[in-house]
Amino acid sequence: MELQKHIALYAMKGNFQFHVIKSTKTLYVVQCLGTGCDWRMRAVRVNESPLFKVTKFNDIHTCSLDYLNGGHRQASGKVIGDCIKGKYDGVGRSYRPKDIIQDVWTEFGVNITYEKAWRSREHVLESIRRSPELSFAYLPHYCAELEKNNPGTITHIESDKENMFKYFFLALGPSLRGFRSSMRRVIAVDGTHLKGKYLGMLFIASALDGNNHIYPIAFGVGDSENNESWIWFFEKLRQAISLDDFSELAIISDRHQSIERASNLVFPESYHGHCIFHIKQNMKAKKFDPVMFLIYFKATKAYRVFEFEVLMTQLSLIDPRAQSYLLAAGFAKWSRAHFPGRRYNILTTNIAESMNVVLREAHHLPITMLVEHLRDLLQRWFYERRTEAASLNSMLCKEVEKHIRKWIDRSRRMDVTPISHTEYYVRDGCGNGEVNLHNRKCSCKKFDLQQLPCVHALAACANREITVHSLCSRYYTNEAILVAYAEPIYTVGVEHQRVENDIRVLLPPKAKRPCGRPKQQRIPSQGKTVIIRHCGRCKKSGHNHQTCKEPIALHPRTE
Repeated sequence: MELQKHIALYAMKGNFQFHVIKSTKTLYVVQCLGTGCDWRMRAVRVNESPLFKVTKFNDIHTCSLDYLNGGHRQASGKVIGDCIKGKYDGVGRSYRPKDIIQDVWTEFGVNITYEKAWRSREHVLESIRRSPELSFAYLPHYCAELEKNNPGTITHIESDKENMFKYFFLALGPSLRGFRSSMRRVIAVDGTHLKGKYLGMLFIASALDGNNHIYPIAFGVGDSENNESWIWFFEKLRQAISLDDFSELAIISDRHQSIERASNLVFPESYHGHCIFHIKQNMKAKKFDPVMFLIYFKATKAYRVFEFEVLMTQLSLIDPRAQSYLLAAGFAKWSRAHFPGRRYNILTTNIAESMNVVLREAHHLPITMLVEHLRDLLQRWFYERRTEAASLNSMLCKEVEKHIRKWIDRSRRMDVTPISHTEYYVRDGCGNGEVNLHNRKCSCKKFDLQQLPCVHALAACANREITVHSLCSRYYTNEAILVAYAEPIYTVGVEHQRVENDIRVLLPPKAKRPCGRPKQQRIPSQGKTVIIRHCGRCKKSGHNHQTCKEPIALHPRTE
């Protein structure tokens, strides 16, 4: 009742406490807690309405304040929660229980416990985000409205025999059509843990546009990273993207066995590659000689096989165990020169890892609010990138044109010898190249694998006086960016976001978060070094300069 909340806040600000004399559906009477105090309030219900009218209010205290201490009986979790509700506007707002304790003491002079501050925080989050159980129940209705407002959107909810949530899949229609028409056929996949009341994994499949921006394709929620959940997600992903030729597709991931198994089973005609950084981390965990890592990365990025073999020979001289490990991992999985498909310049899963960072705060959200956050993120990205692309007059993407200008400067110093009308031999003083402009190939393999003219091809273009953008793949044109982000993503109306208490369509999963304070810091992967940051003021670890409590010396000592 609003009257109870307001009178409680009034008592906290007035530095007094009261107790309830009578509380019924039609009458509410409170009196000051002090012995013999005249402060009193009486309110009665107005007819059959939910409103109460204050009929008696004596605002004069005749009691002693000696009984008051730092605590306050009216400072309940709900009352404090309503006071701090504005602090949690937005997913990324960090407002901790200790901040609540400090603000309540500053504003009201009331000292509350950490437990009460935590309950206040949970009350606010539940009032804003609704309960996780109600969020699962509302998910089917939300998905139906999302598909109606965004044609071509694919959502799928799978439950068990008891109607308990099992899997969820989401792919927005504008994103799918943009991928089919304008994106390179490389998809990076990864999974990250959800941190709400119910356990689960968020699966992400993303591509990279011509400007090297993340282009999310599909999302999924499952119980864990196991064979069954990854196979289910990949099956839905294949149905959603529905390419004409899956042999052009490359899937990049870490070395998780369930991902590789699902990829080989669901995408047998596609090519699966591993993230070169994850392989490096695995080798680091096995205590290989760190000197070989520089040569390893050069080998992963080599375009020609003979260059790769030279680097592998050097690597074997430094650490023979590393060569054996990389051979067992499969050269075709991590080497650009041996990869049977086309990876372009996408050699890591940084796309998916970056999405995990963007969604770090959203991992705590209930399921429906998480999906709404994903939709809102894509809506904002599509608008910003569509607006940016429309403001450009160039034929190529902004980032690609920047690199082409640097390569053109290098190509001006090269000697070009024509072989035929479309073939040229280019000498660059280091690695000469034989270019075929008609087939868009060069002996250096950069033109072939990146679908962008290399420095040799640019030199041949200048000799023949043809435009550079005519040799670039359509994936790198500004027109492709406009097409990829052309369609707007529409919201689910406010009138359709109301959750009724009697909705009980889908039940939450069985797996709940264990008791105790949840872990906030990510557990580092195998071989990953945890960076210890130090305070800029006192140089100690465990905090930063903003939270440093060390006293500031008025006269610093000079060493």
